[in-house]
Amino acid sequence: MNSYALYEHIPKLTYYRRHVRREQFFEYESVQKEWLAFAVEDGSFYYEIGDRQGNASFGDLVFCPPDVPFRRVVISPVTLFVLRMNWEDDSGHPFRPETLNRLPIGKISLHDTGRLTQDYADLKRPFAEEDRRGMISRNHYFHHIWMMICEQEEPVPTVTEVRPIDPLIQQAVKQMQSQAFERLHLYDIAASIGISRFQLCKKFHDELGTTPSKYLTSLRLDKAKKLLTETTLTLDQISECCGYQNGFYLSRVFKNNCGMTPMQYRKEHGL
Repeated sequence: MNSYALYEHIPKLTYYRRHVRREQFFEYESVQKEWLAFAVEDGSFYYEIGDRQGNASFGDLVFCPPDVPFRRVVISPVTLFVLRMNWEDDSGHPFRPETLNRLPIGKISLHDTGRLTQDYADLKRPFAEEDRRGMISRNHYFHHIWMMICEQEEPVPTVTEVRPIDPLIQQAVKQMQSQAFERLHLYDIAASIGISRFQLCKKFHDELGTTPSKYLTSLRLDKAKKLLTETTLTLDQISECCGYQNGFYLSRVFKNNCGMTPMQYRKEHGL
């Protein structure tokens, strides 16, 4: 499979359901015969898919392949979309199971929450015909979300794009981007690429001109700014979405780096 394999896969919805707000799931564990995705609109939940685990909140989609135990527990009352799907190529032919090894398993956090909010609003639109017409329309909106995932996970490089030369730092950057909104420790990043924390910091600064901590903070604050201006989530909810312990800690980091409190930022930049 070539470098941009995600673009070659097209998800087709076979089932759609939008949950009302729930404080617990009907089942702790299930095994599906189709690919399953949970797209969180509000609240959060904990999940386990094989050896993958984590927390999912607004902006996150959790993908689970067929025939794998999917365990989940509500953390805070959650509203989400439950999507079952199969996968096709550009001609509409289903992929064989062995060709699907590049598909995402577990959580993907979308950065463009403004576009995602609009897609969720479109997915909730009522249709006069809730069968074929409704599913065709919802497939269209879900394909837009999938293209955002493709653009984010496998961006096409441009001639002006600067990439770190050191492959270890490329790996560290990719891991930090994919896990930025979880409780992430630099020791874990360093250990995963086989170097010490000191070596990670030195190599990172040599390649990118900043420290891993500052880079991680910039990713989290960029998402916090989007959520402040594009949603009405509380500060505690935003902190949960961005990987911080609570709203108080986020507020302190935000003010130290942005020169104002999150609420001041929302007031000046909100819609």
